[in-house]
Amino acid sequence: MAMAGFFERRRSLRNAVVGAVACALLAVSQSTNVYSIMQGTDAREFGTWGYALALMVPTWALMAACVPLIALLARTYTFAPHNRARSAAVHVVAALVFALVHNMAVAISRTLLPPFTAAAGLDRFALHFRISLAYLFYQDALAYGALLAMFMALHHADLRAQLADARLTALRAQLNPHFFFNTLNAVSTLALQGRRDDVAEIVGRLGDLMRLALHEKTQEVPLRAELAFLEDYLAIQRVRFGDRLCVEKTIARETLDASVPSLMLQPILENVVEHAMAGEEDVISVNIEISRHGDDLLIAISDNGPGFAVDQRREGIGLANTRARLLELYGSRCRFEYGNLTTGGASVRIGIPFHAAQAVSDGSVANAERGLDAPSPVWRH
Repeated sequence: MAMAGFFERRRSLRNAVVGAVACALLAVSQSTNVYSIMQGTDAREFGTWGYALALMVPTWALMAACVPLIALLARTYTFAPHNRARSAAVHVVAALVFALVHNMAVAISRTLLPPFTAAAGLDRFALHFRISLAYLFYQDALAYGALLAMFMALHHADLRAQLADARLTALRAQLNPHFFFNTLNAVSTLALQGRRDDVAEIVGRLGDLMRLALHEKTQEVPLRAELAFLEDYLAIQRVRFGDRLCVEKTIARETLDASVPSLMLQPILENVVEHAMAGEEDVISVNIEISRHGDDLLIAISDNGPGFAVDQRREGIGLANTRARLLELYGSRCRFEYGNLTTGGASVRIGIPFHAAQAVSDGSVANAERGLDAPSPVWRH
């Protein structure tokens, strides 16, 4: 609730700032228009641009007070299919009222500016109100439309951001139970085998992983933190598979503080381990290479297992969710490819925009070994 209130206050402040800037621009625009009109009337002696600005700025300062109402109408009457006719009617009426109120404010302001006499005040107001209606009314109605379109665009952007957050939350909710279910199955197997020490270690490691997975609220974390999380996961797998699992890392130092999607690497490694260990190889070697190439962070994970089935038509949950998360976060700027190596085994390659994390989390990364040259794979997009 507190977080929702924070975002609501931030959105209200943003709308107020945007509305104030828009009203200032409208004041300058209409001041120029009024100045041009005055040059063709008997008010030429008062027809300086500064005079026109003094006439319009107070009225648009007043109209800035209407900005929160316009923003509310933009969020409420959105021209969705179920309320399109009602939205159109509400906004037409609102535009007319907006223009009428502003024209009255302009007439009052013009009446009070020199030369002013109380006796002729009402007649002057009527005169200037008619002039305002003739020259400014349609502009004010269009100004309402411009403000409405701007706030509807901002509202649409807010909805897209909220939808992206909701989708990522749903995707992570699918990933975490999948991983924990497999780990608990491993614990059950070890318990039946009487390996009490191994059960204790896995449960302890699993507790650490659950604490991080359940409390991590950010969509991106520093790579070093993601690798520390991955190391806990690999420790669990080493208890399960012992010397059969060999993992080597080649990680460029300049990438350790790069931002990556949280819990991104674990489902890929889980996919590798579960499928590779089902093969006939005595030792499963997994290579993790992370490097920077220009503006991209490249991650390549390969193994010497049986590879992807040739007739496989659907991605597993780990690959499918990872692809969906990357698309939500980076759109067309990400790359996600997987395929079988020509020398045997499978490979997954990821490319995302390189940008440094705002805050570097604590965590250690095992010393990376350099010089691995993975064979070229046949990629499946």
